[in-house]
Amino acid sequence: MRFPALYLALLLTTTAAAKPQAPNPISPTRSRSLETELLRAVREVGFDQVRDWRHKGERIAHMPNVDVAVIELDAEGRPVAAANVLLSRDYPKGRAVPIEARTLGTKAVRFTKWDLERWDGKKGWADAPAEDDLVPRRTKAPMRFMAPYPASLFKILIAYRVLRLVDRGELTLDTPYRFMRDTEDKGERRLRGWLEPMIVESDNGSTEALVKLLHERGAMEGLNAEYAALGLGTLQVNGTSPVTGRNWQPGSIHMTALDTAKLFLLIEGGPGVLWRTPEGREVKATELSEASRTFLKRLLADQGYAEGLSSTLVCGDANARPGLPVAVPARWLAEDGAATVGSTAFKRDTRPCNAVAEVEFLHKTGQTENYGSDAGIVRALPGKEPRHYVIAFLSNLGYRYYDEGVASTANFEDEENGFPGTVTAIGFTQSIAELGRHIDEAIKRRGLVKQ
Repeated sequence: MRFPALYLALLLTTTAAAKPQAPNPISPTRSRSLETELLRAVREVGFDQVRDWRHKGERIAHMPNVDVAVIELDAEGRPVAAANVLLSRDYPKGRAVPIEARTLGTKAVRFTKWDLERWDGKKGWADAPAEDDLVPRRTKAPMRFMAPYPASLFKILIAYRVLRLVDRGELTLDTPYRFMRDTEDKGERRLRGWLEPMIVESDNGSTEALVKLLHERGAMEGLNAEYAALGLGTLQVNGTSPVTGRNWQPGSIHMTALDTAKLFLLIEGGPGVLWRTPEGREVKATELSEASRTFLKRLLADQGYAEGLSSTLVCGDANARPGLPVAVPARWLAEDGAATVGSTAFKRDTRPCNAVAEVEFLHKTGQTENYGSDAGIVRALPGKEPRHYVIAFLSNLGYRYYDEGVASTANFEDEENGFPGTVTAIGFTQSIAELGRHIDEAIKRRGLVKQ
């Protein structure tokens, strides 16, 4: 069933009126127009045109699962509008999610865990059992969506949890930690020395260390409950190994775009009440100390992978499409403008794209063969058209999927190196970058709200 704009307006109005409370800056009118812009952007980029390496380069068999949310902010960081759109074989033209203004959440979607066999047709598409639900008591929700695995985007959940321990005084950023991966000694670093590479270059070894640290501190057990208490019940990390810090599995680690966007809203740290939980708890930026938020935002700003919703890492490539107009952080660049992030050399001169950047993007990407994600905080650079928003994108569009322009590089006989992304370093379908550009242009046209 389609949820018209009137439904959203009534939902926003009746929810806010149910209990006397401080004025909510969320505008139903502005949210409806943002929803329209987001739907248009999702429909225009041609997600159904990508090619599937696992099917010998044929077009993707079904519309991919795409979950994208945008929270528009005023100049001070207060949320003024929110929209969430789902795309899938159930909603091939996109479907807007009803959002409650008070909670910035929804009860209208039954989110289920990702099941690759279900996606690939080895199981029924619509018969997910109740135990697959991410949030209980949603079996009768009017919408349903199988939430893609977030890949390395989940590292933001680990970073937040570690910094909560810092804020409680259980650790400091300079606390030394020796990582024993089972019986293998991986060395000792200060806590900040594990956090930084986990975020800025998506280092898996550092993530393993911090996951094991959380297990040793008894802090993994309460991670999901902490997010649920913030009204972020779809953010979950399950099944990780207390011995190695690994075992990150689709179907066990979950994120959805709207809850992810709200977490980044908290990290950005606007004034006042950002949202209220269904139980009425006021969620403010003070959930994380200003020092921890500042530290985390610095790492997110230095994150090297300007890809996904952006395409700056492959600047100038004939097969790249303009995305979010961001620059690659200088720390990753050689004198010729080519970026090397971690062990990946991109071999393009990023200087022309860096020179025309319009926004900074404090974000984290995630990618595996079957999943692609990107989420963060967008702010206008000085002198550029003002805009301020949070965006979150999750999908099953990993490097298994690619565009027509790089199709000739596919080698279906080489399981390790035959993917076009391996040959070209264009790991994401450029429809994702194009979506980022469409959304940014729409937000720019809307103008920045000043309180």
